[in-house]
Amino acid sequence: MRMGLDLTPGDNTPLVARGEALFTRGDIRARADDLSSAISERGVSRVLVRSDNSALILEAIDACDRAGADLFIAHTTIAQDRIEAICAEHGIGLVLNGEHDWRSTTQTPADGRIYMMTSGTTGMPKVAGHSLESLLAKAKAGVKRRPDQGGRWVLTYQPTGFAGIQVSLTAALWGGLLITPAERTIGGFYQVSRHWNGTHISGTPTFWRSFLMVADPTQLSLAQITLGGEAADQPTLDRIRKAFPDTRVTHTYASTEAGVVYAVHDGLEGFPASWLEAAPSGVALRIKDGFLQIKTPHMMSGYLAAASQPLLDDGWLATADLVEVAGDRVKVLGRDDNTINVGGSKVYPLPVEALILKQDGVVEARVYGQPNPVTGALVAADVVLEAGTDEKAARKAILTACREALPAYSVPRSLNFVDKIAVSAANKKG
Repeated sequence: MRMGLDLTPGDNTPLVARGEALFTRGDIRARADDLSSAISERGVSRVLVRSDNSALILEAIDACDRAGADLFIAHTTIAQDRIEAICAEHGIGLVLNGEHDWRSTTQTPADGRIYMMTSGTTGMPKVAGHSLESLLAKAKAGVKRRPDQGGRWVLTYQPTGFAGIQVSLTAALWGGLLITPAERTIGGFYQVSRHWNGTHISGTPTFWRSFLMVADPTQLSLAQITLGGEAADQPTLDRIRKAFPDTRVTHTYASTEAGVVYAVHDGLEGFPASWLEAAPSGVALRIKDGFLQIKTPHMMSGYLAAASQPLLDDGWLATADLVEVAGDRVKVLGRDDNTINVGGSKVYPLPVEALILKQDGVVEARVYGQPNPVTGALVAADVVLEAGTDEKAARKAILTACREALPAYSVPRSLNFVDKIAVSAANKKG
């Protein structure tokens, strides 16, 4: 018999804090009991949940696993017409979005898998399948340390994304509290971190740069800081270490397709080059044509329905992340589709952003390509400065640093000072 999340009926231990509301482990188990029974009685084999309510997502995970139904977890940002197309294509019999939307459909064989989706911003989202067992196995491996047991985890990732699910399962597995703000803003994350005395915060480097602008470290009691979802640059790691000198800092590499691949704890960007020969936790890493490839026991079994599969015939997963070996480290340069082509020369935005972030007074930077009729593109940068920073002096310092460290085609030709840089629902730039 499947165990689901192994929540105990009647357990009054809080599991999810959403704004001011608390949901106990027993609350979620009771609702999952009802949902599991209804799914079984109606003979539904596939369920889709589309909500940013972590309590509902955990309820759906628990109920579907114990009912043996497949669960599709969809971002709330995916357009409704695409959700309807996914439901029709994959035989979804129930949509959970705060209501129970039962649907008539041809039953599809199911084996209790959890299907997670890419953002779908450029078309139909890709659907990657995982098992609850493999997701929980990684959560167990990630929280062996005693301080993580009973931790209070502030959820800054999308609750429906791979990272958000991983944080949620970790809190459920280890008797912790999952803290989610009523409003997913930087101020909202800081407010709930203080209100619920958060001890663990995991977020993108973009999130952390914004968080450091509003957070008073003396008002927080953090035991663990984790960066993921984007490559962690050295200036951001250094700023976090300076703000929280006694807190464990980790940056991870994970994706919807690969799961959690590795975690780095030494405070340096990239990962040790020695891991190309022997990586921890049964993971294998290699570089092919400049791209990182991965083999891990926790990666997906393939896209559910997509002509283009990143799984190679020899069992490796091809990522779109460009990397380079620099001394004894392997550094992530960014995704191939973010590369700027300046007259035939490639510019990787991440190293340029990291260089700009090193300059005094710079709190955030975004580097991107700007169309140009002669070279195809030029490098442009939007920069956020600390209040009171002299723009003229900052411009001179940034451009001088770029000219000294970068080839001429990588130096920003357009440098704009802005109040803020837009981020996605996943707290990522671009």
